[in-house]
Amino acid sequence: MIFSYLSANIETTVFTIYNQTSIMFGPWSRDAKVKSRAKQVLSQTKSLLKKNGSKLKPESVEVLNKKINALEQELSAGNIDEIKANTTDLEAASDDYLSMYAKSKLRQNVEALVFAVALALIIRTFLFQPFKIPSGSMIPTLLVGDHLLVSKFIYGTKIPFTDKVILPLEDIKRGDVIVFTYPNNEHDPSKNGIYYIKRVVGLPGDTIDIGGRDLIINGKKVPLDFTGSYVDERNGGQFDEYTEDLVGKDHTAIYRKGKPVTNKGNFIPVNKVPEGYVFVMGDNRDNSQDSRFWGFVPIENIAGKAILIHWSWDFNNPDILKKVRWDRILSGIQ
Repeated sequence: MIFSYLSANIETTVFTIYNQTSIMFGPWSRDAKVKSRAKQVLSQTKSLLKKNGSKLKPESVEVLNKKINALEQELSAGNIDEIKANTTDLEAASDDYLSMYAKSKLRQNVEALVFAVALALIIRTFLFQPFKIPSGSMIPTLLVGDHLLVSKFIYGTKIPFTDKVILPLEDIKRGDVIVFTYPNNEHDPSKNGIYYIKRVVGLPGDTIDIGGRDLIINGKKVPLDFTGSYVDERNGGQFDEYTEDLVGKDHTAIYRKGKPVTNKGNFIPVNKVPEGYVFVMGDNRDNSQDSRFWGFVPIENIAGKAILIHWSWDFNNPDILKKVRWDRILSGIQ
């Protein structure tokens, strides 16, 4: 009995709320659509008339202007039925006198598509470029499966088909994480045009050396503070984690446990980074192919600065619900 009584009352209440909501918002929604349609027809007709009025007979222009004025008056008055009627009249008149000058649906769709493609090309060429992390050379700063946004204009915009760069917002600095094309095509032509991402550690004029795990720039050790242990989520690899301070810009770097001396490669020590080049290294110091092994990166090869992780996907996680690394989405890159 009690259950039946409650059930009946709940049904009655829900039905009453539904009816009241329909009464309140149904007409409002319908009226808003009618007014929106009227304004759209007005805008389209005025635009076509402004562009093509000189091609019409004066009496045709007069008819259109009368119907435009009538619809505008009804919109001001707010009489929905009259707005609908006058909208229909104006549409009919516009079809009679202006249809030959209106764009077809196909043309509108093609123009919208062309505009969208052109806008995407402009954004990708001059403003931003997406980039996906394919390897672990920048762990723990960047993980495999991170999707980045790279600013292409922050170091200046390169004029197409030239080497001229205009409107730079900032200079390349030590500590910047940059995306660039492989710089040593003579050594390995198969990597020509492939994009890499590393951290800038040396600028033009810098001397660079490594002592044990310490990075030495211009004769001074870069501050390196041990912060704990790091485990690679992909394979369980054990690392020592450090905070490294590249001239006031902190970031995290890792070194393989039990390996006190990191690899100098073929290019360290560096007597001097040449003008027009930078020296780059991965944050995963014992698992990164970088300038230590294939040399300096020409500034002209730099596509931009990595600024944001907009998506992160853990391919190796067997739990489908945990494949997205929610805590990394929309995080800045240090």
